[in-house]
Amino acid sequence: MARFTGYQTSTILIFVIATMMILPGLATLAPSPSNFKFLEECKSRLQAECGKEIVVTIIKGWSISDSCCMELVLMGQSCHFALVNNALSGPLSKLNKSDSLTKSAEIWNQCFEFSQFLSRATSPFSEE
Repeated sequence: MARFTGYQTSTILIFVIATMMILPGLATLAPSPSNFKFLEECKSRLQAECGKEIVVTIIKGWSISDSCCMELVLMGQSCHFALVNNALSGPLSKLNKSDSLTKSAEIWNQCFEFSQFLSRATSPFSEE
């Protein structure tokens, strides 16, 4: 039976530890089928132009148009954050995730407040 020397054991241990440290950074988990379906449904609720506008707003801090704001709110908060997180783990992975998530939340809050304002302003029961 073969026996490992202290040197061989140390070498194997270092290799295993190094592999465990490197692989998680290289691994990209594929979305589960149910998550993939959810993301696809979310994408279908938003016009491509509005999706691009939201991304540019997150990246460059521009303002979002009223029409895209309304589309975003109609799409829903869970869809918005799921799509943003998906983009930040893929095509937008070089962005600062914390800053991008903060900006994303600001965009959602701004659009949601705008939608609430519009619904109060157009309500037939609004105060006169």
